[in-house]
Amino acid sequence: MRYCVERDANLLKVLMRGNMVTEIAPITFQYSHTIGRQENRSGTGFFYPVAITRDDDGLIYVLNRGSETPAFFPCKRVTVFNLEEELIREFGCKVHPEDADDSAPDGSFMWPTSVTLDSSGNAYVADEWLNRISVFDKEGNCFAKWGTKGSSDGEIDRPSGMAFDKQDNLYLVDSANHRIQIFTKEGRFLSSFGTHGTGDGELNYPWGITIDHNGDIYIADWRNDRIQKFGPNGEFLMKFGGSGQADGEFFRPTSVAVDKDGLIYVTDFKNDRLQVFDSQGNFVTKLLGEATLSKWGRQRVELEPMMVKGRELAQGLEEREKLFHGPIGVEVDEDGRVFVIECSRQRMQVFKKQGAIYDGGPL
Repeated sequence: MRYCVERDANLLKVLMRGNMVTEIAPITFQYSHTIGRQENRSGTGFFYPVAITRDDDGLIYVLNRGSETPAFFPCKRVTVFNLEEELIREFGCKVHPEDADDSAPDGSFMWPTSVTLDSSGNAYVADEWLNRISVFDKEGNCFAKWGTKGSSDGEIDRPSGMAFDKQDNLYLVDSANHRIQIFTKEGRFLSSFGTHGTGDGELNYPWGITIDHNGDIYIADWRNDRIQKFGPNGEFLMKFGGSGQADGEFFRPTSVAVDKDGLIYVTDFKNDRLQVFDSQGNFVTKLLGEATLSKWGRQRVELEPMMVKGRELAQGLEEREKLFHGPIGVEVDEDGRVFVIECSRQRMQVFKKQGAIYDGGPL
């Protein structure tokens, strides 16, 4: 049977022989629930979360950048929990600014930027102030660290995103050096690609990174307001985006994820939205946030009757609270779930990708 495919206002139309039209609804996402609340020290909440990753058991790791305010201690940490909002553990600690140098204690953070896991489940945390990568075991014990500030091969300057490939090589976004460096998991330099600029394959303070099932690399090219895709050896493949507020444009993209079907998810930080693209970089849809009060948040609110009353009296509170504010990290799983963390609202929103809906008979 002959047919052709058209796109009309983000609605896919399959035109069958005999002028029969089968319409396929655009990809949609169903809101599931929200996890998190503000917790300035430690416990069931986040404090300026900036990065997210998952392990093979479905546990979620959220990196909290925290604050330099002395009263908030130990606010810089990694929070590990499950989808049922059960706190599993925390690790890492805050170093005071006056001690934030090469002598900072093992496992401490000043300005942490990203977290990722190797194939053994060890957690790697990058710190852009200390120019250090700290490595933690599954129990949260720091057993290694490496990193030297500079611009030579293997040296780093304000590291941000990290991702492991299938060979356990660590791809590190070396932000202030405008490049991607590749290391062994022990920190031995292997190679690098990228240079400062606005052309194809050039970078301007890149931030987030992910590697898809094919080994291709996606970079959130932060100051260039675009996403760039590279092959496993660093060869430029494609780019999409541009500065602005229209669909498909960005205002400081921070994180990128790719699901098993090839959909690309980008946190558009200053536009307060998550944008979704197909494998060719074409805009598909956007999410603006659907948050509800989380279990942790509800437990905290119910401790103070006046807070409960205040929320009941606040007009339009639920509509204002549900929207993204500072979405900074995105992660996906094999079941079609999408996890978005918000730095400014100290929470994570969870969505589930829905299958296509057909109208007009079988294809």
